[in-house]
Amino acid sequence: MRVIQKSRRNQKLFPSSLLDFVYFKIMEALQLKSITIRNLRSIREETFPLSDFTALIGYNNAGKTNILMGIRWLLYRSSLNNSYFDNPDIPVEAEGLFGGISPAILEKLEPEQRELLAPFLKNGELRVQRSQRVPGENAADVEFWVLDWDAAKGKGEWVKAPFGFEETFSRIFPPPIQIWDFEGDKAFAKLLNEIFKPLERRLGKEFNELIQKFSALLDAHSDSRAEEFALFERGLNQKLRPLFPSVNVRLDIQAPTLNAFLSTAQLNVLDEDDGFERDIQSMGAGSKRAIQMALVRYLDEVKKHHNNHYLSRTLLLIDSPELFLHPQAVELVRVALKNLSHEGYQVVFATHSAQMVTSEDVSTSLLIRKNKERGTFMRRRMEDAVHSVITDAQAQLQMLFSLSNSNELLFADYVLLTEGKTEWRVLPTLFEKMTGLSFALIRCALVHQGGVSNTRKSMQVLAAMDLPVRAIVDLDYAFNNAQQDGFLAKDDPDIDFCKSLFRELSLQEHIRLIHGIPVSKKSRISASEAYAMMAALPEARKPLENIHNKLAKVGIWVWTRGAIEQHLGLDGKNEHVWHQFVERVHREDPHHFLPDYDNIHSLCEWIIDGANLN
Repeated sequence: MRVIQKSRRNQKLFPSSLLDFVYFKIMEALQLKSITIRNLRSIREETFPLSDFTALIGYNNAGKTNILMGIRWLLYRSSLNNSYFDNPDIPVEAEGLFGGISPAILEKLEPEQRELLAPFLKNGELRVQRSQRVPGENAADVEFWVLDWDAAKGKGEWVKAPFGFEETFSRIFPPPIQIWDFEGDKAFAKLLNEIFKPLERRLGKEFNELIQKFSALLDAHSDSRAEEFALFERGLNQKLRPLFPSVNVRLDIQAPTLNAFLSTAQLNVLDEDDGFERDIQSMGAGSKRAIQMALVRYLDEVKKHHNNHYLSRTLLLIDSPELFLHPQAVELVRVALKNLSHEGYQVVFATHSAQMVTSEDVSTSLLIRKNKERGTFMRRRMEDAVHSVITDAQAQLQMLFSLSNSNELLFADYVLLTEGKTEWRVLPTLFEKMTGLSFALIRCALVHQGGVSNTRKSMQVLAAMDLPVRAIVDLDYAFNNAQQDGFLAKDDPDIDFCKSLFRELSLQEHIRLIHGIPVSKKSRISASEAYAMMAALPEARKPLENIHNKLAKVGIWVWTRGAIEQHLGLDGKNEHVWHQFVERVHREDPHHFLPDYDNIHSLCEWIIDGANLN
């Protein structure tokens, strides 16, 4: 067979995420680690790293479903019509990196199948590509390529997959199960087939023996063939001979398999209110989705701790699993899908719901966006961004934990970091009352850091994710962190001047200073009170304004009166105080009761300006 070589520019491989659980090592190692899609609808060229449980997060029309289609097409040979081509003059291509194809997996294959795959494996990984050159091409002509790695040259070349390679590959990574609105009915049969696989193992031999007896009646070469079939052939050939003398036809009927029977199964729905029984295909979209997700949950129950011994990994592709479901049902579906990702399935789903993504999965979720210049693209994963910014492994885990607990940032185009809980509790209501806009409307996620020391690294990580970011901090940040973080000069004259004011206050108020900065330990008053006292001095106003302006230019808003409480006139930091303030904002005009209305108004404008940078 002539081998056709195909050049391809090098594609960057994204690292796959660490597996969270180990039930069956061979099974969990199998994985589609990344897919590169070219020219498929809104995707011009983009690589998407995948984990066992991957959420595709983006707004409507961002191209999330196109990614699911690309994965499905890579694993299931079919012809694409013109609507799938972004540019009809160049091919549509889907290229996948598959991992975990271990010697134990290969041992489960027939010897000739192992010989087909083994030459193309590199460290248990295999890279394949499907390519269609023109719209509407026959499915048989759609090309399937495999990367032939040359260890001596240290690079690979694309070659057409040998005869039988694609079928062998499909034994390990079979066609996926897809569930989305416009093809949802097909999912029922596939889910039923997965659920009844134990039936196939238990009754398959007995069923095949019965079918073998029945197939003798169908087989054209059998002595026991039914006479009606032979009579049909003789009669048809008599009619055909005057039209085409040299041709005879023969009827060939394939014996059914258990899978074929299951594929024809259908679910009927009995309505207890009116007593009618209906085919599920006649039901509304909400009913269909509820039953689909019920099947997913039942599949999870069937597969739970079953010590999966299959040599394959099936991808489960779902568009908006939360659609039409109430919040409690969404959580049940999320748990079922998460469990299935540990029981022989790789789950990839598109979602608009923060409830479908917990802190455990935020770092490997994909933020999908689309614009005119790039088409559909992906922001950098949080996991990869953290690793690129922070080299210390322990610090990486701490940062991932900190940011992952704010899954709202995955649904935003702009992140506003806050140091304290007061901002997080009262700013959304205050901002909406003063501007007529909500944080959701400007696509801003308000993320509580839980501490100011991570501000610089958090901003660097989010910037690495291509997420515009700003931060709101208390005044002490300017003195304790801003210079060390590189946001203010080491010898900033305004910082030095304020330190001189602290020295004067320390003599009057018995404030304890370390390196010229107030501390709470062994001090008559707390550090936060000391900052508020210094900020209240008339001579501090100008240097603090200078510090504020310098930090605002680099995306950090510092409270010049010490903390937000002084600007809002709050006398505490607790739920009661916050609730009372929010209720007052609803009832009254903030201009009438805020002690520093102008500064809060400027903050709102600064927040909106940050959203406009996206």
